[in-house]
Amino acid sequence: MFTAILDANSPFHAGLPENDQPDKLPTVGETFLAYDRTLPPEQQSPFADDIAELLQACSPQQDEFKQSEAQRTIASENLKRHEEQAYRFLQRIHQNLKSYLYETPEEAEEWGFEVKQSTRNILMPSKKDRLKVLSRYIAKEESRPEAERFATPDLAAIIAVRDQLQERKKRIRSSHVQRKSSRVARDATLQALRDTLRAAGAVIIVKHLDRVISPELGKWGYEVYERASRPDNSEVAPPPDSAADEPAADNAETNGGQTSDNLANVVIQAPSNGYSA
Repeated sequence: MFTAILDANSPFHAGLPENDQPDKLPTVGETFLAYDRTLPPEQQSPFADDIAELLQACSPQQDEFKQSEAQRTIASENLKRHEEQAYRFLQRIHQNLKSYLYETPEEAEEWGFEVKQSTRNILMPSKKDRLKVLSRYIAKEESRPEAERFATPDLAAIIAVRDQLQERKKRIRSSHVQRKSSRVARDATLQALRDTLRAAGAVIIVKHLDRVISPELGKWGYEVYERASRPDNSEVAPPPDSAADEPAADNAETNGGQTSDNLANVVIQAPSNGYSA
């Protein structure tokens, strides 16, 4: 990979918002376009159309991700409520079986409950087994003559709780898939926007700032600060390993940082290891 170091001895850094602030990167893009459009056409960025297109994709993708987050939260709370209902029913069923099968507790396995052989105790199911035990209990009761079934809790009510619990678990799985899918799409677009802003920043330094990192970059939305200071929400590059100047190209680097993740390897320090929710 060809790289170039621009203004390696500059007292300034230029940065983009960090990866855990996905709402802030589009703001930089909007500031970039707003200022770029004030320039004469011949001085406007060759990346303007790309940035505008990526910004147009960012908003609905971020909205979809936030919606999937909200749906996951709602589904999770609903599941908790139905888990609690199932637990209360299982407690009553457990008591019934302990009394009904006092002499033969091992028969509780026919209703889905485990029995500890050493103590002959009928065990309450774990949280992950509640749905399975409810289904086994329902199947056993439905196989018995109606007159022999337990009067309480009402079998129809148990079936309703079991069905609701199944549905809530399906919704949890669905919301998880939707959230993951929407996050992947959002992060891909944000990374493309980040890469484009990095490359655009390199061009600005070469074409507008005489290859010097300057606070003037702030007009395009980049955060510019002195090496000795660091804004809370900015990315900082390590000192350069070399101050040798090389020609700028598609990928370039400034203020050090030898990874391929610096703004087109030029100015903006921009990790690409993903975005937080």
